[in-house]
Amino acid sequence: MTAKCVGCGLDWNVSIYQKIPRTGYICPHCESRLRAAKHTGQPEGSAAENERSNPMKKIALKNAARGTAFDYAGQSWILLENDDGRALCLSKDIIETRAFDEGNCNNFAVASSKEYLNGAYLDNLLEDVNGPNAFLTTELDLTTDDGLKDYGTCTVTIFLLTVDQYRRNRDVIPNADDWWWLSTAFSTKSNGYESLARCVGADGTLLRSGACYGRGGLRPACYLDSDLLISIEDDEATDDVTPEHAGEIIAALAEQFGGTFATEDQLTTALSFMLGTLRATREKEARHE
Repeated sequence: MTAKCVGCGLDWNVSIYQKIPRTGYICPHCESRLRAAKHTGQPEGSAAENERSNPMKKIALKNAARGTAFDYAGQSWILLENDDGRALCLSKDIIETRAFDEGNCNNFAVASSKEYLNGAYLDNLLEDVNGPNAFLTTELDLTTDDGLKDYGTCTVTIFLLTVDQYRRNRDVIPNADDWWWLSTAFSTKSNGYESLARCVGADGTLLRSGACYGRGGLRPACYLDSDLLISIEDDEATDDVTPEHAGEIIAALAEQFGGTFATEDQLTTALSFMLGTLRATREKEARHE
């Protein structure tokens, strides 16, 4: 079914199970803007009070923990994994319901959902960024669930998770309020399956459905530049040391002790000092961004 957003006035496809409040439906884009406004001190209470009750911290996406939720381009995302300068992110919620493909084809490379996500939907995201953006294009592997490679790959900016991406990040993907599409086909036309696509149930289990079925949820995914600075609640910020930082610490320790024997207390003291310096440097960089 469709619902008109009271914020932007646009019609959105929504799940028939979604409860719409008496005050009216608010689309994901407008909802994200409202959350962003709250973080800038516009809601109830003074800016100082809001800062004390909900302190925010800026960190690079590459330094955030898997499962971290953040807002970008008018959308709420969840960080799934960092890989060689790019971060795989998934929409926190289903944005609307649509068919995988209106022509009932399970090849994501030619699916109507792929065209929509990389057309009108992406345009809306870029409009919210209003300038240089952190979205990266990628080659999406369309190997089917039974291992056939007939569909090859496709170049996309916004996409649906593959089954493999979903499985390896299942531990940090929260369940949705309805079922949603993946980009992986059940099998291919050459094997007698031209319309079945994989999807995820509301409880997180893997399912399959006909591609033309219009009640499936779209839960967009993307790769973002991992140097992107995001704002998160201070208690969600991670102080984990990345492999690069660990290497710097070990190198500094080796230089300091010159390969000579050091006691456990000496190493602990030196490491604590370096970690404190590293943390102070990160905070200083964040303040200057």
